[in-house]
Amino acid sequence: MFGCLGRIGCLLVGLALVAAAWFTRDMWEPKLRARVGAVMHSAPTATAKTPEWEALTNAGAARGRSAVASLSQQNGPVYVNLSPADLASFALDSVMHGITGRATGVQAMVRDDRLYLRGETTVGELGGTNSLGPLSAMFSGKQQLTVRGRLEVLKPGLGQFRVDEIEVGEVKLPGALIPQLIGRYDTSKRDALVASNALAVPLPRDIADIRVGKGRVTLYKSVP
Repeated sequence: MFGCLGRIGCLLVGLALVAAAWFTRDMWEPKLRARVGAVMHSAPTATAKTPEWEALTNAGAARGRSAVASLSQQNGPVYVNLSPADLASFALDSVMHGITGRATGVQAMVRDDRLYLRGETTVGELGGTNSLGPLSAMFSGKQQLTVRGRLEVLKPGLGQFRVDEIEVGEVKLPGALIPQLIGRYDTSKRDALVASNALAVPLPRDIADIRVGKGRVTLYKSVP
């Protein structure tokens, strides 16, 4: 009996506390909300990873070749992910040299859906002192050259790197100069599918599509 009365007493005390809290909520509720808000604002938030430049290397070229070779295997994956540097090391190093001549310290990076390549070169390597028209007089010695573009598959075995921006130092070149610079180096017979502002990129015939984003390049296998 006394146990029952004790439980009833605890219940009554609990109800009294709840009632007191309810009738005094105007006093404590604003303070509680302020404290909860402060804790939530102080909590760390996830931030997007900043794109980083990576150097083109022989080891990266080997990793790129191995990943692409796996697509041709009968039971191989339907797609592979590569870092921008690994892809550029085995497939796009010639693209950079096709624009810059003997560029040094070439690096690659992905930002949004664009692939970036950069290296050091001189105006002379860009096709002579008059290759940039009136802008040529602005540059002397070695300059950092940055190329931005989109990778596209045109047909089995052939893709292109469509260049939509070139910077020499901190100067962005006019878009009209891009086809001129590319034409100075790409003197071979061009496939009619390759755009005037693009460089042809030989691709394994197993590659059906290329997607660029989230800091990587994804190659998709051609499925019969």
